[in-house]
Amino acid sequence: MRFISVLAVPVVLGSLAGCEQRAPTVYVLEGEQTVELNASASPTTVKLGENVVLHVEQRTTGNWKQIPRNELKPGQCWVYRPPVEVEPEVAHSVQWEVIPEGAVQFPQEYQLNKSRVATMMVKGTVKLTPIGKVKCEEGRTVVGSTVEIEVT
Repeated sequence: MRFISVLAVPVVLGSLAGCEQRAPTVYVLEGEQTVELNASASPTTVKLGENVVLHVEQRTTGNWKQIPRNELKPGQCWVYRPPVEVEPEVAHSVQWEVIPEGAVQFPQEYQLNKSRVATMMVKGTVKLTPIGKVKCEEGRTVVGSTVEIEVT
């Protein structure tokens, strides 16, 4: 019996203190965001068949309004926390446009630091451009800076 009474104490104290339940809050986007993808690679000169490590820094600014979750409209996009202004590495989360087509292979191994490895499959200049989806803006993508790799 003593065990049950110890568990009941927080419940009783909570009701006596007049605690009221508040609806959880979420964030919704007001207006359009500004999103930049800044790509880099290391190294930028390699031999055929060698790997390059791709990096992408994402910068996001936008106006996020905090509202009670029960005020969401059907289908409205929301997040628990607004996106961070600077995300230092998102290379693994973006799509890559490759010119010329088929010039690289992307190994399937996941990099813990979220970078992306690319194996160079053709000689010459290879251009890699990151393309990312914009959170809470259906169908909107942003194109980042292009990285050029010289393959000998």
